[in-house]
Amino acid sequence: MLAESLIQATGFLALVTSAQAQSKSKCTPVNNTADSDVLKTWWHVTGEINPFHRVQDENVRQSHVYDIQVASASSPDRFFDSFVYESIPRNGNGKICKPDDLTSLCDVDDQIEIEVDIGVDMAWTQYLSTEDTIVRVTRREGGPVEASEVVIRPTTLDFDVEVDGDAVLITVPFHENGHRFSVEFNDNLWEYRIGDPGNMTNGHYVQNKNPNGARYVEEYDDELNPVMGVEPLNALLVFMSPFPADKYVPDLTRDTYTVPEGLVTDLTQVKESTLYFPPVYMAPGAYVKGAIQYHSHALDLRATGFGVLSGEQYVYQANTAQGYENVKSDNTSLKMWRGESAPGTRWTIHGLTTNAPPFNSMDFYGDDVTSFSVDASDYKQVGAFFGQTDGIQMYPGSHVRDVFYHVGDDGIKTYYSDVLCERMTVWKTNNAPMIQFGWYARDVDNVTVDAVQVVHTRYQTQQVFWPRGIAGSAVSYLDQESTRTANVSKTLSNYSVTNARCEGICPNLVGINPLNNIDMFLMKNIWIETLAPEITDVGKSTFRVFTDEEGNEVQLGAQSPGGIGLVIEDFYVGDEKISFENDNWRREQLGQIDFDEHWDGKWTLR
Repeated sequence: MLAESLIQATGFLALVTSAQAQSKSKCTPVNNTADSDVLKTWWHVTGEINPFHRVQDENVRQSHVYDIQVASASSPDRFFDSFVYESIPRNGNGKICKPDDLTSLCDVDDQIEIEVDIGVDMAWTQYLSTEDTIVRVTRREGGPVEASEVVIRPTTLDFDVEVDGDAVLITVPFHENGHRFSVEFNDNLWEYRIGDPGNMTNGHYVQNKNPNGARYVEEYDDELNPVMGVEPLNALLVFMSPFPADKYVPDLTRDTYTVPEGLVTDLTQVKESTLYFPPVYMAPGAYVKGAIQYHSHALDLRATGFGVLSGEQYVYQANTAQGYENVKSDNTSLKMWRGESAPGTRWTIHGLTTNAPPFNSMDFYGDDVTSFSVDASDYKQVGAFFGQTDGIQMYPGSHVRDVFYHVGDDGIKTYYSDVLCERMTVWKTNNAPMIQFGWYARDVDNVTVDAVQVVHTRYQTQQVFWPRGIAGSAVSYLDQESTRTANVSKTLSNYSVTNARCEGICPNLVGINPLNNIDMFLMKNIWIETLAPEITDVGKSTFRVFTDEEGNEVQLGAQSPGGIGLVIEDFYVGDEKISFENDNWRREQLGQIDFDEHWDGKWTLR
């Protein structure tokens, strides 16, 4: 962790754990990690295999399914162990509302339904390299596997996969931007089916695996229980990163406070500019149970390294002003990353992984957040099973790239101008769009979201006021029922979503509740493998008509060439191009586009 500021580990408990070099391992009699200029892996002697309950405070949850070793291509026969972390829904705490009180069950919808009862979890490993590598994956239950039964997502990576006995060998080419990918076994997939496709407000999943679990049915009806998504029960993510540039590594010889291992309750009295979470900053093997809050108005705030910041000890929507209980507050419910900004502040985050966020993952506050910017790269968010788990905010002038999001709510948040977001990999659960630009009327200009790879989605229902889709704008946060909440003095312009792919069953292309005028909105080169079944409306794209309180309509394309404000170009569903020329775009057709006729002539599909 590097910050030219004062930082606080926020929460009722922050537990700092470092990686160690030697431990017992199923893969080898003695754990063997790499620590060279070519390859670096790490291990935790405090690894606890426990897929059901909360792990001991001093321990790190270890995958109960997967073991991983990594070899450099220059030494393909010399494999080194790489610790495989694991995250489970609700972190083994159950649906509790008070910290550490397993009897404090409450009826707040956390948007986790059948996941616990069917045995869902998410494992991941991280390593650093300077060259091509071979990742060796074995499953603890053993058994043979065919290479054709293993899928690497995004599938565009097209990595070479071989089988060696009961192990899978994946050749990972080196890339300066790293790789973030999912390893999936066809015998470990779960079809998420909904119970009532006609219920647009209270949809839910059903399951036929656990008779004592939630939403159990003896058998499925393919018409009444359509499949809305397919995911591994035991997900496995692999994060390969290049070694960090010097600018991401603090000078530990000056002005540094070394955070001790164990319980940390308060860092507010630390005066040094750099917090050092052993082994290096928040580097390989540092595992921090807690949250980070910056208490400085310095202009250079940073969080770097290859450690993990885990929110696993917090209840859902943990409210810092009410004893960390589950009481939702946009202001005081805990954010994994939070701070007070001064005009001109820039926050740099690189390499780190956030696990199990209990609420929105990041927000900064201050008198002028419009002059606050974010520089994010090689950042990962995993274990976001709760519903209210957003991606990070992208304030004006931000550049976010090479990021993996497992996210339950608004993913890529495009609320501010002059933002570049590129090379994003998204695993989306059942709420909000992947790319969000709604909630409030704003003047937003010059936004580019490019090269988004969606590897999984599993939406239950479509709600036009909170659209689910590749991109969408929600209704007014302050009045979610009215269509008279627009501000016609504000405009969204020069906004583009390009080169986006959605694998598997996907929601709609776009759902727009226009709270401001829209000019020069481009969606280009979009590929969706399969749109959700028409009966569910999840695949239906919508564009509604909004006015201000006086009835003045939002304008579309007023400043655009030919008055065309929304351009959809090279949109494919499967192998078929969706266009006016092909006449396959309407709601009941392959494209499932159902825009209000009021906008005819103001948008085009080509």
